[in-house]
Order: sequence, then C-alpha cells, then structure tokens
Amino acid sequence: MGEWLANNVDWALSRDRYWGTPLPIWRCADGHLTCVASRDELSVLTKTDLSDLEPHRPDVDEVVFDCPQCAKEARRVAPVIDAWFDSGSMPAAQVGYPHVAGSAEAMQFPAQLVAEAIDQTRGWFYSLLAVNTLVFGRKPYEHVLCLGHIVDETGKKMSKSLGNVIDPWEVLNTRGADALRWWMFSQGSPWTSTRAGLGAIDAAMRETLATLWNTFSFFTTYASLNEFDPADPAIPEVADRSAIDQWILSRSEGVTMSVTSALDAYEPLGATDAISELVDDLSNWYVRRSRRRFWRTDPHAPPSDSLAAQATLLEVLQRVTVLLAPFCPLLTERLFQELHHVSDQDSVHLVDWPVANEALRNESLEASMEVARRLTSLGRAARAEAGVKVRQPLARALIFLAPGSPLPPAGVVEDELNVDVLEYGRELADVLSFELVPNFRAVGPRLGEAVKELKPALAALDAAAAAASLESGGSVEVTLSTGVFELTGEDVELRVKGQGGFAVSRDGAEVVALDLALDDDLRRRGYLRDVVRQVQELRKNSGLDVADRVVLWLTGVEDLADGFATLAAEVLAVEILSVPGEGPGAALELDDDRVAFAWVKKATERR
Repeated sequence: MGEWLANNVDWALSRDRYWGTPLPIWRCADGHLTCVASRDELSVLTKTDLSDLEPHRPDVDEVVFDCPQCAKEARRVAPVIDAWFDSGSMPAAQVGYPHVAGSAEAMQFPAQLVAEAIDQTRGWFYSLLAVNTLVFGRKPYEHVLCLGHIVDETGKKMSKSLGNVIDPWEVLNTRGADALRWWMFSQGSPWTSTRAGLGAIDAAMRETLATLWNTFSFFTTYASLNEFDPADPAIPEVADRSAIDQWILSRSEGVTMSVTSALDAYEPLGATDAISELVDDLSNWYVRRSRRRFWRTDPHAPPSDSLAAQATLLEVLQRVTVLLAPFCPLLTERLFQELHHVSDQDSVHLVDWPVANEALRNESLEASMEVARRLTSLGRAARAEAGVKVRQPLARALIFLAPGSPLPPAGVVEDELNVDVLEYGRELADVLSFELVPNFRAVGPRLGEAVKELKPALAALDAAAAAASLESGGSVEVTLSTGVFELTGEDVELRVKGQGGFAVSRDGAEVVALDLALDDDLRRRGYLRDVVRQVQELRKNSGLDVADRVVLWLTGVEDLADGFATLAAEVLAVEILSVPGEGPGAALELDDDRVAFAWVKKATERR
C-alpha cells in the first residue's frame, strides 16, 4: 500500500447513485442550500408532520418546502452520500447515536478490534478513522487485523469464469464449519494470501482435528472399560505420577501460556501452531508410549499407574478443548459435554479462560524429553537405513550429545529403540568415519595446479575435528605447495558412514549408533515381538473387542515358549496352547524359514 495515507486526497461526500443514504441538502432555483438535520427539522420546514417519513429515495425526493432565504421552492439535490461514509459512521449509526435513548451508553467506542481484507485499508479502515476522528476527535479502534485474500491453489484470484471457485456449501456439507475455520486459522498468518483447496482443508483437519478426536475416542473407550472415575481418591497427585505424565501436563501448561499470549497479541497462527503441536505430542508420544498403562496388561504395574494415566489424559483433553474453543466452537462443544458429563445448559464458551499453573511446569523435563524424541528419531532412521526392524531387540545403543545437553529420561530411548542398554559414547571415531572430498569445481580455479595436492592434504587432517568445524559453519586450512588455503563447506563435501557393526544416524552433535550384533536370545525376543504384532492383527481381523480375553493356539513357535507369559499379557490371552486350533489357522510370517500358525477365539467361545 506504500505511503497511501500520506498521499491520500479528500473524498467527495456525494456520489451520483440512486441507492444510498440521500444527501440531506435542499436547493432552490437561486442556488440557496439548506442542510436538514432530522425529520423534526424537515417537519418544521414543510409545516407537515413527517415523523414517519421513509428517509430514502424515492419518498424523500418528493418532499419540498419554501427556501428559508428566498421563499422559492427548494428540492433535495440528486446525489446520495458515498457508502464509505455510512460504513465510517457505523459505531454511532448502529445504535442510533445521538437520537436514540441510551445510545450513548450502548456505543462500543473505541472498538477493541476490527478485521477486514486488505482492500479495506483505503475503504473501511480509513473511513472509520476519518469520520470518527472528525466527529469525536478520537480513534475508533484499538487494533486492526488486515486479512489477505483467499485465492485458488495456484495463487490466482477465484473467479466463476475461470472455474476455480470452491463452493463454500460443499465444504460445509462435506467437511463441516469447524474444519473450514481451523484451516483458515492454521494455514498461515491471516494477513497473507490464502491458497484454498479441498486437499489443504482435508490435510489440516486430518493432522489435528481428526487426531484429537481419535485421542478422545481412545480415552472414552478405556475409561469405560476400566470404569474410570475422575473423582476416585486413589488417583495419584501429579508429583506422584510418572515422568511422562508430568511431562505432558507441563506441556499443557506451557501451551496454555503460548496460546493466551498469541491471542492477546491477535496472532492466531501462533496459537494454532501451539495447539497442533500439543495434540501431536498427546497422541503420537504420550498415548502411544502409555498405551499399556491403559490396557492394564502389566501384572507388575500398580493400579494407581493406570489411574494416573487416565486422569492425566482427561486433564489434558479438557484443557485442549478450552484452548481450541475460539477456533472450533462446534467440535469443542461436543468434547466439553462428553469430557465433563454436564448438561446441555453448560457450554465450553461460558467457562473461564484457563490460567496456566506454573507449579506444573517442568521445563527441564520438557527439554529432556525433547532430547529423547530427537534421539529416537535418529535411532529409527539408523534402523531403517540398516534394514533392521524396530521389533528386533538390540543389545545396546551408543549416543553422543552436545556438551551441556540434557540427558533423556531413563528408559525412554531404550524402549523406543528396543535396545537393552543405552551407553553414552565419548569418541565419535569409535562408531563413525569421516571422509573429506574436494569439490573440485569450486576450488579448482582458486588452487590452480596445486589442486592435485588437495585430496591427500585433506586425508591428512583430523577428519573428526575438520567435520565438526565445517558442520558448525567454520573452515579448515590445508597447506599446499603454493601456500595455505582456507576451505569452507562449499569447498569440501563431508561424507559420513558408520564403522563396521554399527548403524549410525546423526544430526549435528547428536549421534545414535546401534550395535547390530545379534545373538540367539535377541533373535528369539525379536520373533516373539513379531508374534505379538501378528496376533494383535489376528484379534482385530477376527472382530474381537479390545477388552476381550482370548484363548490362543500356536504351532511352529515352541522355541519361544519361555516368552509366552509376556505374549499372553500383551494379547489378553487367558491360555496359550502349543497345539493346532480349529480350522486352517493364520500363517505367521517370521524372519526365518519356519512354518507357524495361530488360532484365536474369545475365551467364552472355547469348546
């Protein structure tokens, strides 16, 4: 918009239009002008009661009176008032100020917020400012939110003639109003142009709203199965819950602060980003890692641990519901009713906005868990590159962290990467080898004939130290026959690979090295986990409910019998029989040449 305000010119008050607010000026044949302020004044001039006059065209054009200056007939001039002056008069006009009783008290002046598209910068935003500054000597608004335009997926303006218009009713009828609202708030800053498409709306709904709903469904399923009561006095206090419970509660309080701050600053994108990240943390980390606690499959876990997990999940879902309410009013109303067991008279939109409980914040735990998640991602990448399934246990993983980095919570990385022991390495050279390869195209013109000496000169450097310098944006020096040269990351390609027997993945100073050596015990445990997975699939495909206890028949896996107790707990089997069951059975595909089958039936169906 440039310097539009500095370069702005006065607007004409009138427009040559038929429709609009009639200009209240009457003119006689001699050119005398009479400006009329009200129906009462017009009644006096016409000597007729015009209190019920419709003050718009054509009725008002029929009113004539004698000019107060020359007594000749005066008629209203033809133009109407520019509609932008109407819009600028909105704060007073909408309550009938000053003519309507109580209108002064009803005026919301100045407004806390006005929002419109960017083309209103010269229109409504300016007309509000101009009219109200002139009339009241004050600015009419405290904050302005200037919205960008909605365009098609290629960035073009939507047009029926181009056929790139999205029917809003199609979106509302197939996706819902909340999906549309969430996409608009979460796709980017509101003052930037928005590229609209059904695919983008679906993606926004799937990534956050559908994930939240699935997490809610998970909670209600197991809360019902376990007859969970939020008022149960046996629910542990937060300080007595597990680290992962305290972590997600701390995240919830931190996100409450972030969302509140963003909305106070009229920054909806910052709020939606924070909510999306919390929903992802809740579903893809907290619930996934706590799933066994809801199943209550571990006979050694105290009942209070399951209560703590269910109470924690409920508390976070309740908080997310309130934080999400300004963006998705319909979805959150449903969640609120279900999560609080309240009547239809109660509403999420009537509760107080949450205030973060600083006592529940544990930023060091959050930082520690974030390290664990990064290491997990690196470790999974190392497994994938090496072609080793996560279900296959490994003896150990070596990790390397930057100096001063928080350590991951005990047991988290081990469990996620399915390794028995987590060791902290000291020498990267034990698991990594670095190779410095010249980028001859970049350095050739600068080094000339001496470029032939570069490869052996790089090989003579301390590769690990050179790698650290280059990855941090630094440089390395090499001495050639023609002098000393400083080389940067653009001059040298850094190649990294794991040493023999290790699968390695790294990101900067963080490195995970998995020891790939397997013995018979590790292989058996890997087979057992694969059996667990396939029996769970068999349960699902057999139409069993998640809480159904089953009888399991297995053949071809007798060597895994010492792990059957673990298997039974995982798949809710009351009995495991190493004999064929009824029917053909389901083939178990394990990473060896064995022939194995499984049969499963609900425990009460056994004959």
